[in-house]
Amino acid sequence: MAIITSSIRMSVTVSLTKSLAFRQKIATLLSPLRRVRPRVPFWKLGAHRIPTLWGLYRGLLRYAPSELIRCRVRELFRQNQHLTGTGATRSKLRQGHQWRDAFRAAHEGDARMQTVLSRYERLLKTRRDRLRLEDMLRKELAWQKRLKNRPMLTGSFLRATLSNRPLPRLKPQPLAITMMIKRRRAARERRALKLMAVNEWIDDLRREREFEEGLKKYAKAPFEPVYTGPDGKDWDGPLYSVRANLHKGFDLDTERSQTPISKELKEAVMQARRDKIANKIRERAREAHGEILPCTIKRKIKGPPAHVLAAMTEKQKVRDMVVRSSASEVGYVGKMKRQLGWKLKNPEAWKLEGGWEQEKERLDREVQRIAAENLRRRKRASDGAIS
Repeated sequence: MAIITSSIRMSVTVSLTKSLAFRQKIATLLSPLRRVRPRVPFWKLGAHRIPTLWGLYRGLLRYAPSELIRCRVRELFRQNQHLTGTGATRSKLRQGHQWRDAFRAAHEGDARMQTVLSRYERLLKTRRDRLRLEDMLRKELAWQKRLKNRPMLTGSFLRATLSNRPLPRLKPQPLAITMMIKRRRAARERRALKLMAVNEWIDDLRREREFEEGLKKYAKAPFEPVYTGPDGKDWDGPLYSVRANLHKGFDLDTERSQTPISKELKEAVMQARRDKIANKIRERAREAHGEILPCTIKRKIKGPPAHVLAAMTEKQKVRDMVVRSSASEVGYVGKMKRQLGWKLKNPEAWKLEGGWEQEKERLDREVQRIAAENLRRRKRASDGAIS
C-alpha cells in the first residue's frame, strides 16, 4: 500500500512539473503579441513626433508651391497641435499625407495638380483679403465704441475720502478708479476687524496677568507664572507690532482724505468746465439756426413732470410741446414762450419779424413793384394763350 501511494505522488509531481513548463512556454510565445500600453500620451512619443515633424511637416513646407500655401500649412498645424484624440489625430495626419503627395506631384510637373494648387492659392488670397477687411472693420468698430464711451472731464471734482485722493470726476468713471476705491474700502474693513481682534487678544493677556497676580497673592502653594514676569513681554511684543502696523494703515487713510487739490488738477478741471460751457453755447447757437440735435429730441420728449402734466389742458399740452421743440425765440415758438412767461434772451427779437421800421417804405415799394411785375407777366401769358 505504501509503495502504491509513493508512486502516485511521484506521478502527480511529474505531471505538475510538465504542466508548469508547458504554461511557461505558452507565456513566452504570447508575450511579444500582447499589446503594451505606453505610460505617456502618444503626442510625447518619438514614434509619433519624429515622423510628423520631420516627415510630414517638413515635406509639406518643402513641396509647397507658394508662400501663401506654406503659411496656410503652418496655420493648420498650429490649430491642430492640441488634438489629443487618436481618431481625430489619425484623420488629420491622413489628410496631411494626401496633401504632401499632391504637393510633391505638382513639384514634379503634374499639370493637373499644378492647376488645382493654383486655384487653391487664389482661394487663399481671396480669404486673406476678406479676413483683412473684417479685421480692419472690427478694429474700427472697437475704436468707435471706445471713442463713444471714453471718459470725459465733467468739470467737477471727486473729493478726497479715506479711499481716494482728489480726482477729476469723469463720465463714465473708469473701472480702474471704481475698483481701486472698492478694494481700499474692503481693505479698511478687514483692517478694522483685525484691529478689534488684536485688541481683544491684548485684553485677554492683561486679564490673564491679573488672574495670575491674584492667584500668586492668595494661593498657598507656589507655582510658575506664564503671563507675568520678564517672560510676559514675549506675549505682547508681536501683538503690539501688528497693532502698530494697522494704525499706520489708518494714518495713511487719514492722510489720503486730507490731501489738498493740486494746482494742475484744479486748472485741468476749470478748463474742462470752461470747455463745457463753450460747447453748450455752440449747441444752443446750432439749435437757434434750426439744427435738430440729440439734446433737442431729448428735451422734446421729456415733457413736464407727471403731476403737472395731469393738471394741464389739451391746449396747454400743445403749447408745452411747441416751446420744448425748438430753442427759437421768434415766430410762433417765440409767441408761445412769451405767452407762457418764459425768460427770453432777447425779448425784443419778435419786433424784427416784420423788418426794421426805417426800411418799411422801401419794402412797401418793393412789394408793389413785384406785384406789378407779376400782373404784367400774367397778362402777357394770357394774351399769348388767346392768340
